Amino acid sequence: MKTILITGCSGEIGQFITKKLLEKKYRIIGLDKSKPFIKNKNFIFYKQDVTDENGLKKLFNEFKNKRQRIDILVNNAAVSVFTPFLKRKKKEATKTLNTNVYASIHLINLFVKNFDLMNLKIGKIINIGSIYGLISPDYRIYNKGDRINSEVYGASKAGLIQLTKYYATFLAKKNILVNCISPGGIENKKKQNKAFIKKYIKNVPLKRMASLSDIFFVLFFLISEENKYMTGQNLILDGGMSSW
Repeated sequence: MKTILITGCSGEIGQFITKKLLEKKYRIIGLDKSKPFIKNKNFIFYKQDVTDENGLKKLFNEFKNKRQRIDILVNNAAVSVFTPFLKRKKKEATKTLNTNVYASIHLINLFVKNFDLMNLKIGKIINIGSIYGLISPDYRIYNKGDRINSEVYGASKAGLIQLTKYYATFLAKKNILVNCISPGGIENKKKQNKAFIKKYIKNVPLKRMASLSDIFFVLFFLISEENKYMTGQNLILDGGMSSW
């Protein structure tokens, strides 16, 4: 049974993919600030802020002492800010970049050390990016008070896409495959009104937003044993929106 470490396991994407992977008989180690509503003997939760460098080091030392192998890393934890860019505060930018970029760098390095320690033969790293690491939001579809993706969030996801390519080349000799999934807008009717969804999908050739199942389908392919050759890729999951 392969073990997958998933950060941000309590969020919308994280909780969904965790549950689906448990159904597929993977062992999951989940990291987040709060515990998700998941009860499964193959799910191990650690309350952990990914920006806490010392906390992560202690956690991986615990894995070392327990001889706990990690076959796959999913860097899913992310934050954003929604204040206007002209009012950007340094602490907002720092928090976003530390969570979305630096924490991923640190976790990848810890993962590689665990990989070497356990003498594993193949490893997989999946970074969860965003379409806004490639394009800018269409401000015409937002109303006053809507949560508009920020410039620093987009910059952080663009950085994560580049990190994917960087690590893919350097870790190829270890047989560690590194890929990124960049979803477009994910439909969530609890947070999005009908008017916004209608305006958003006008920019999407497939005329709908992404679903959590769409994301899981791509993730499951990337981590599967059948994938032995794809690495360094950013798989764009936006219904064709970036193809206009």
